[in-house]
Amino acid sequence: MADRTRRRVVACVGTALGASLAGCSALPFGDREPTIAGDDLAAIASEPTPSIPDRLPVDIDPSYLGSVADTVRERLDTVPAPLDASHVPNGAMRADLAHARAHATEALAAADDAPTPWERADRLRRARGRAGYLAGGWAAVDDDRTIPDVRGDAERLREDLADFRRAWAYVGADPIDSVVVHHAIGDLLRGCIADLNDVLSARERASTTALDVAEADEALAGARGALRDADHLFGRLADADGVRDRRETFASAAATLAARVDERRRAVVSTETATGDARTGPPAVYALAELRERFEYADDVGEARRTGAFPRAILAAHDELATIGAVERLRERVDAGEVIDPESAEDVRAIRSDAREALVEARRESAYPTLDRRRLHELAAGFAYVDDSLGRYDADDEIEIARLRRELARYVSIGATARAVGDASASVADVFDATG
Repeated sequence: MADRTRRRVVACVGTALGASLAGCSALPFGDREPTIAGDDLAAIASEPTPSIPDRLPVDIDPSYLGSVADTVRERLDTVPAPLDASHVPNGAMRADLAHARAHATEALAAADDAPTPWERADRLRRARGRAGYLAGGWAAVDDDRTIPDVRGDAERLREDLADFRRAWAYVGADPIDSVVVHHAIGDLLRGCIADLNDVLSARERASTTALDVAEADEALAGARGALRDADHLFGRLADADGVRDRRETFASAAATLAARVDERRRAVVSTETATGDARTGPPAVYALAELRERFEYADDVGEARRTGAFPRAILAAHDELATIGAVERLRERVDAGEVIDPESAEDVRAIRSDAREALVEARRESAYPTLDRRRLHELAAGFAYVDDSLGRYDADDEIEIARLRRELARYVSIGATARAVGDASASVADVFDATG
């Protein structure tokens, strides 16, 4: 890879980092407009993607997951297969319900192949929702099920949710393990509440069809599945050996980490200097601008603390510390001219390969796997998304590399953040060591 492609950033110095990103993809990196062949781009995007499965530090009972899968299958079995015109005269509606069955069946199969129990649970929630859609739509056709019927079921589930929230407490043995599990429980409850609100706000109208009932039942099934999973996680966590109340520990850690994030943010902002133009500079400059905007205006930690969602605040602080670390590392590389201003397929591959190696290395050298894995899993999913975006170009296209700036910047951002995750995890662990 030519050294000049790493150092052309010097020519970009002088424009403020915060320059508007609007219209970036249409502008060239320099005087020339280098291109990449579509088949070369597809080949690069199809190279191995790092796999970092999502895993929770809690023993999810396999028999519980098996019962969830059985429930989904039983619900699918309540609907004739295949549906024909004698069952559902409307062809479009019939096709829609058939698609729901296919999606639920695919999600069930994917759940069986999931690499971890937590990913299996996630895939089963998707299967549960799609099965709810199918069963609800069929019940509307075959048994006159209505939106008020679905709302009535949702009201009963809301009572179950209230009971769970009264029982839920921040308990656990290991503080880091328990904060990650409680964060997952909180996410499930937020999803449950959102789905319940969708159902409870639904209204029967003259234009209501069986598919409207199906949609409401899908949301209801999603809410029910999320609550059931949250209850299982909490039960497994609370029944473990050495469990004690962690609320004060979480509250103290969240306050300390919030202060640490604010201090690090102010330090980065106060030392920030002008750099390349995000509209025309290398992808690293674009990535730096986006990362800085992300942490400079974020208030996820403060918002979570104000609502008493301390596990969410702690992991939001972990994310922000990783982002700040990524900005610091990327700033050093930009200032040193150690970034690539791509002009060829080799340069594009190098940018992607650097991000991939960062993810692989961060996972391999992880000192705090419970904290690291959660963020690295998200980054790996983002990496795969960029691959998919680049893989959509036709093989016979000639694409201006400048038009790939956003995608290449995402690779750079992912790599820089992956390299900062370990330090962020160490910071969180230090806080817990100090708070007990």
